[in-house]
Amino acid sequence: MRKIAVALALLAGCRNSAPAPAPVSAPPPAAAKVAIADAGANDAACCSREDMRADLTRLQELLESSHPDPYGRAGGADAFRARFADAERELPATLDPQAFYLRLRPLLAQVRDGHTNLRPPAVPNERRVLVGLDIVEERLVVRAVYDESARATIGGVITAVEGAPVATLIERMKERRGYDNAYTNLWHLSSALTRASSLEDLVGHPVGATARFAVGAGAIDARVVGVGVGAGADAAALRAETKIALPEKDVTGIGSGFLGKDAKASAVLRIDSAMEYREAFEVWRATGFNGNLGAHLDGVVRAATKKESLEGMSLDDKIRAVPSFTERLEELVTEMKRRGTPQLVVDLRENEGGNSVFASILEYFLYPLDAVLSADHGYQVPRYSALYFANHTADSLEKVRARTRPDFALGDSDTAAEEKWKASRGKKPSPEDLARDKLAMGRLAKMVPTFDAALTSGKWNAAWKGRVVVLTSARTYSAGFDAVLDLRALGAKVVGVPPAQAANCFIDSLAFELPRSHLVGSISYKRSLGLPADPKNGELLRPDVELTYEAWQKRAFDPNAAYDLVAQAR
Repeated sequence: MRKIAVALALLAGCRNSAPAPAPVSAPPPAAAKVAIADAGANDAACCSREDMRADLTRLQELLESSHPDPYGRAGGADAFRARFADAERELPATLDPQAFYLRLRPLLAQVRDGHTNLRPPAVPNERRVLVGLDIVEERLVVRAVYDESARATIGGVITAVEGAPVATLIERMKERRGYDNAYTNLWHLSSALTRASSLEDLVGHPVGATARFAVGAGAIDARVVGVGVGAGADAAALRAETKIALPEKDVTGIGSGFLGKDAKASAVLRIDSAMEYREAFEVWRATGFNGNLGAHLDGVVRAATKKESLEGMSLDDKIRAVPSFTERLEELVTEMKRRGTPQLVVDLRENEGGNSVFASILEYFLYPLDAVLSADHGYQVPRYSALYFANHTADSLEKVRARTRPDFALGDSDTAAEEKWKASRGKKPSPEDLARDKLAMGRLAKMVPTFDAALTSGKWNAAWKGRVVVLTSARTYSAGFDAVLDLRALGAKVVGVPPAQAANCFIDSLAFELPRSHLVGSISYKRSLGLPADPKNGELLRPDVELTYEAWQKRAFDPNAAYDLVAQAR
């Protein structure tokens, strides 16, 4: 399907992602809370058996009415429902929210979807396990430590934690959280092992002031090390030395610069987050995705303006105060053209998701518009439910009917994009098709005023021409992964570790809150086929040049070793 159809889906459906694990900076929209709470919700302390039954019923209703396919990976509708029935039969008289959360997790995990999850309740004075973990070649490795005496373990492969083999922990993690592929599950595990409450749940016993990690492989002598467990870590993480000086990030988590001063030095666009840039807020405002326009926006504005009080600032004022991705690109490509820069490295290794409109903006700046509109970006099939409309208040069933068919019903899926992709596969768009798509893109861009100004000027399409390389890690997910797919479809090379996101998956999160326990989570509402003709890469996208453990070890476990492989991506 041509790019314009994806853009329509992007702005109509907002392609908002709840990264896994979901960020605390992306709270559920208030509208969703109102829409899904029962009018007679019990305000008493959770959780009685009555409370839990009500929440179990509500969770099952939400999954069945909102998710594109809650049954397919769960063994069918009967097996899916049987697990809920079993969970209800096994309810005790009372549970606290944390214990109830532990019982609910497998019910969402059975859907096998990395974007559908339940967020753990806040644990007072949550203890951290003071180690940073990463994934290389399907192995859990030590990325960072917090104690100088443990520096020698950086780069080591984790083989067991608290006596439990990693292979066992991998299987246990699958029962606790949905996943797209092996890397999603490993990423979830790496996060769970750094929080005391989830580590204790995985290993099955309490953990004291230290946790035992078995570390070995390669140049690291096999040994069991004690990793500190505490309420917080004021000390900075210690990593292996790096030869690469990355550009500094601003408050949006984005930075840009050059890997040297000579004309042949590569430019770097570092996009560590897709949650805090101005154009994302413009899309959220236009589509009625209001949850990120409150405390989240205020936090970004305070960081950007250094003002504690935002009194008197309108919503427009706040959004304008946020640094712009479009304006950063204007400055970067201007300098790249002046220097004659031959190569741009787009670093998405830390980008766990957010809003993916930045990917469309980046494509516009780097590639001719005809190529962008003609590229095969697959298709998405959204399902429109009551939960969808509670999250996207600017949309309505009437509007969906206007753009689909008059008899479109609540809970139906819009398969138009899939049908268009199948009909147009292998066909080059006609000049008339491209002209229509450009007009449609112009209309859509009005929803993103900052980008619309650049589009209207006509100065910035394919404003720089050169080689594009994209860096990925297992943490490249959701909106971050959307950018990988988009740039790859236009010829960019991919270097690094396979992303945890699958190209063919369920995506785009709808926030919900259970009425009695007040546990919050997210449910996907789209079936997304980013690589419909390539099922192997559709499940796990292999980079053109993969960072192997051997390659990482040869570079002394440099956290930026992937940059050293860029030259191999031809």
